[in-house]
Amino acid sequence: MKLYTNPASPFARKCRVIAHELALKLEEVNVNARDDDSLRAVNPLKKIPALVLDDGSALFDSPVICEYLNDVGGGKFFPGLSVWRPTSGRWKALGLQALGDGIMDAAVACRYESTQPEERRNRDHIARYMATVKAGLDALEPMSFSETPSIGEVTIGCALGYLDFRYADLGWRDKHPKLADWFAKFSQYPSMLATAPS
Repeated sequence: MKLYTNPASPFARKCRVIAHELALKLEEVNVNARDDDSLRAVNPLKKIPALVLDDGSALFDSPVICEYLNDVGGGKFFPGLSVWRPTSGRWKALGLQALGDGIMDAAVACRYESTQPEERRNRDHIARYMATVKAGLDALEPMSFSETPSIGEVTIGCALGYLDFRYADLGWRDKHPKLADWFAKFSQYPSMLATAPS
């Protein structure tokens, strides 16, 4: 399997964490999605991550890729549904994944907007993206996280790691001490250390 990725992408990092945890070997192809038009041959949306399977077919978008890796690797990152246990944790895991993906969407979009030349930069967009990031962090602060990480915890961990990487001056820990305590432990997982953005 070949993963089109970038060391800074929090979405690709999700996939790399899952693969690392499940001891799946991925050939990583680093691309700059914004500038590399050849990526469209793999993903018509020209986004990373994209996973090319051994038969040449491709999967894209991190939720799909992570679920596929979990399936082929026999993982437990996506709790199953059970008629005997309706509170199996699946919806919480998927909800956390959606919230984490939303934080990453806003943070990445803000980063792109901030790197535009001054005359093309839209301050209103930047403010809106950062408001989304901060609202997401506020929503996470009262939550409890599973001791056995699901796709939800992995996504939140990658989102927080991206904020530390691109927005070190954000100071999100000051207003979110419970979340900061959780992330201090989660960020020390070998798979998180091995996939830290650069």
